Amino acid sequence: MKLHPILDLLSHGDKRMVLGVEETVALVLKDPSLFPILIDGLTIDSELIAMRSADAIEKLTSDNPGWLQPYKNTLMELIKNAKQQEIRWHLCQIIPRLSLSLKERIALTEEFKVYLTDTSRIVVTFALQAMVDLANEDEKMRSEVVPIIKKMMKDGSPAIQSRGKKLLKQLTDSV
Repeated sequence: MKLHPILDLLSHGDKRMVLGVEETVALVLKDPSLFPILIDGLTIDSELIAMRSADAIEKLTSDNPGWLQPYKNTLMELIKNAKQQEIRWHLCQIIPRLSLSLKERIALTEEFKVYLTDTSRIVVTFALQAMVDLANEDEKMRSEVVPIIKKMMKDGSPAIQSRGKKLLKQLTDSV
């Protein structure tokens, strides 16, 4: 199968490199109709292309979160099935940018709880952040996320403890 040129741009080097991401972001900003190709790239059978597609999507949607909305169901399904740590941590950054119902935010928080058992500290940290981002708008959700953060701080690394303090402050400041 021949790759789309955007995905081919993301296919070179190894996982320690971010080859092609900045060029891809620039191309998609010039032509947003290319964005769906990156969504397809998330599930392609190449860890390199998938992780770089996720990175490009994260960068593009920080200023254009509305681009994600047509792919809400795809992204919500990917949360359940993603095994690759780089995809997981980018999904933690991307998902809270969606317009979501309370029911969807609760369901996603449950999925992010699974990520708290990931071996990657980055995934765990971003999952905690995603849970806070999803809970910010709802008092009941905030009250359920606070004990999770406190437990992770008690059992976690110094980095998790530090991030936990910031997240707890973020939750209390949003009240």
